[in-house]
Amino acid sequence: MSDRRTKIVATLGPASDEADTIAMLIAAGTDVFRLNLAHADPERHARTARLVRDVAEAKGRIVGLLADLPGPKMRSGPVRGDEVVLATDTRFVLTAKDVEGDETRASTTVEDLAAMVSKGDEIFLADGEIVLVVDDVSEGEVVTTVIRGGVLRSRKGMHLPRSEHRLQAFTQKDKEALDLALKLKVDLVGLSFVRNADDVERARAALPKRGHKPLLVAKIETRSAVDELPFIVRAADAVMIARGDLGIQTPLTRVPLLQKEIISICNRTGKPVITATQMLESMTHAPLPTRAEVADVANAVVDGTDALMLSEETAIGDHPALVVETMARTASVAETWPRGSLLLAQGDLDDDRVSWAVAHAAVEAAEDLGVAAILCPTNSGSTPRRVASFRPSMPIVGMSQRTEILGGLALLWGVLPLEVAPMPEAREAGEEVERAMVAARSAGVVSAGDLVAVVAGAPGPRAGRTDFVRVVRV
Repeated sequence: MSDRRTKIVATLGPASDEADTIAMLIAAGTDVFRLNLAHADPERHARTARLVRDVAEAKGRIVGLLADLPGPKMRSGPVRGDEVVLATDTRFVLTAKDVEGDETRASTTVEDLAAMVSKGDEIFLADGEIVLVVDDVSEGEVVTTVIRGGVLRSRKGMHLPRSEHRLQAFTQKDKEALDLALKLKVDLVGLSFVRNADDVERARAALPKRGHKPLLVAKIETRSAVDELPFIVRAADAVMIARGDLGIQTPLTRVPLLQKEIISICNRTGKPVITATQMLESMTHAPLPTRAEVADVANAVVDGTDALMLSEETAIGDHPALVVETMARTASVAETWPRGSLLLAQGDLDDDRVSWAVAHAAVEAAEDLGVAAILCPTNSGSTPRRVASFRPSMPIVGMSQRTEILGGLALLWGVLPLEVAPMPEAREAGEEVERAMVAARSAGVVSAGDLVAVVAGAPGPRAGRTDFVRVVRV
């Protein structure tokens, strides 16, 4: 059982989607693997998902699978020689026509771009490197001036900060990707380009009424999402701070403060939060991180993030396992910084006040008595999430016989997912406590004579409730 409480999400790609590398990533400390459904094909993703589960089972580990939906991808079209240079203070035209781009014009995948922008609007090309300002819209073409020049390569990302409200967040392509994610039975789904709580609810409405339902992770990457943050956090199951796009949609200098604000809101409302983008980017090719990157990772941990995410570093990098090891060591050291218990904002929690109060009381008792672990039998994942929200100093063991729940627990701060053998429902709370102790001892997470706290919901039809805590000796 690792001493590290902050979780690590590693993106899989050409450099890491083989069995040997996946095994090394798990050994290095990966808790959740990310599949980017915007890239590669369904067959490859299905193969990768099978490999992750097979390797994890062989190593006796439970890991989560996160599938990122593509979102509305706005891109510039192909350019001559695959690369052109746009000079500052020059005229540049964007068109929906099928043309080969050059230094003066380029096509775009946004067919109705001319109807979406107005004079004075900014358009970002090359994922934010190049900045244009709209001068005129004429006959379906957008005439701009290059305010900040740079290298434009074929099919690079485009951003329209003032027009994002006109785009559909949950596209038909997202629906198809979600269908794939459901077939793969992933544990978490990342929702791109979320602007408000309605975008989350539209995605939730597309989930099946019965059977496996992945947790929904709202990616905060637009200016609108920042304005609607409290409502999005409440609607989503978890949140991701997508700092790359966020740094284009909002002033770059504001991103560090937004990161702290988003983490704080998630902490106070008991929702898991992932900090993502360029955390150890130099290690995509270099064997060592920069000092600034180490500070970035450590600061996110001290801020209170539940998880840290690696993207290109593990997807296409030269040494993905080394990157995970570096992140794990950095997080472990950062966790030694003293932090008090988190204070949750009662008015922003879900309506089950009894469950939150019991979870809080369990953590307080566990700290006062110095228990070895907090055991959380669960059918929905709600009890370990609530307990983890109060950041206890001892391990939290999320115990379930429902395999579809365990992968989601892998994202939660400080929670060790533990699969238990299927059994008939306990007849009363004492039987639930006894089963939890036996399972934890059999798994080697506690020993005979240890004092443990068992937090759960009394047997009954209401999955998701947390209504009792007992402190017992194993």
